[in-house]
Amino acid sequence: MANISFKTISLSNSTTTTTNAARLGELAFSTIPKIIETPAAMLYVRSGVVPDVTYDLIPDNVTRLLEIPLGSLVESMRNLENMGSYGNFARIKYPIYCPFHDSLVELRSGGSGNIYSSVWTKSGRQELNIDRFKKLIQLIQPTIYETMFDGDTPIDKTTDKRFNKDRERSRRFLENSLNEQTISSNIIIPLVGGHDKRQRQLYLNDIHHLISNNEKKIFGISFEGFHAYGPLTENININSLKSFIEETRTKLIDYKNLLFTMPLLWRPDNVIHGIDLGFDLFSGAYVTYISDRFIILTFKYNDKISSNTIDTEYNINSKQYANGKQSLLLNCNCYSCKNYTQAYIYHLIQTKELLGRTLITIHNLYHYHAFFEQIRESLKTNTWNEYRIMILKQYSIEQQQQQQQ
Repeated sequence: MANISFKTISLSNSTTTTTNAARLGELAFSTIPKIIETPAAMLYVRSGVVPDVTYDLIPDNVTRLLEIPLGSLVESMRNLENMGSYGNFARIKYPIYCPFHDSLVELRSGGSGNIYSSVWTKSGRQELNIDRFKKLIQLIQPTIYETMFDGDTPIDKTTDKRFNKDRERSRRFLENSLNEQTISSNIIIPLVGGHDKRQRQLYLNDIHHLISNNEKKIFGISFEGFHAYGPLTENININSLKSFIEETRTKLIDYKNLLFTMPLLWRPDNVIHGIDLGFDLFSGAYVTYISDRFIILTFKYNDKISSNTIDTEYNINSKQYANGKQSLLLNCNCYSCKNYTQAYIYHLIQTKELLGRTLITIHNLYHYHAFFEQIRESLKTNTWNEYRIMILKQYSIEQQQQQQQ
């Protein structure tokens, strides 16, 4: 696996008067010359390709850290074995982050056992025992990866017995990865325990010695077990998880260069709350999710944007845009907005031309990652509080309008 490092950058107190957790960081990879700054969104990839877009059409401002869920590759194991590795199979040159579950795919209960856990794919549940998981990681050769875990802890439906199984199985899976020499580096540890604060802290206590004894192998922490992934996570209340996350960070205060992440469909207002809580790396699946529904991002991520709508987004697949002579978003510098009108993209959707989805995805990728650029800039220039208020106000106004309708 590639050599990588992560370090946090201290911020002045004036930047974080609202919270002490927001931070800047730097990801360095031996395989690429450019340092990736955090907070950052990854580039969501499914089975080797970015949905609806070829790599040469991806906007330049998009972070080149690929988020490739393990479930999207399980059914390709035979092909991977024939090619020797996933990199050879997909001809990918960028670093890969491999989460165990796919943020876009809702999970169902009952997929875990004492020696296996399951991922869900388009063709249904795929069971992974420890040996099969190790083999898949060896074939993919991800730069960073999340270990197997249980995490089957639905809110208000989990007994103490189920919590204990969750913890025991997840610890066993983690210990197996750490003890396997060929896949024991650059690990993201899943923290489990559902919405039970006591159970989450018990699990952290269970594995604390593993963290302290394997600092060179463990790269970060992923907060898991809060939800079942899928579309419902777009509207999750991040602030309801604040006490869980803050208590964990307090217990890990000595490990300043651990990267923190959480799998969600990260809507922009939730991104702001996530950064307040100290998250560094965000799933990029939100762009794929909204683009599949023909949603165009229009929220103001800086003062230079002159939107042709007062909303944070709109659906281009609406008759009102059939004769739209404007671009998807005024003054946007993405390829789609500089070259095509709303009417043309609406026409492409109506005629089911794939180019329509491509142009929508290009815009949303550009817009979403430009948002993260502005986040990092505000942290660097001590204007984070003002910036966060600007974003949250836009989503607050939209939610109030929806409630009044």
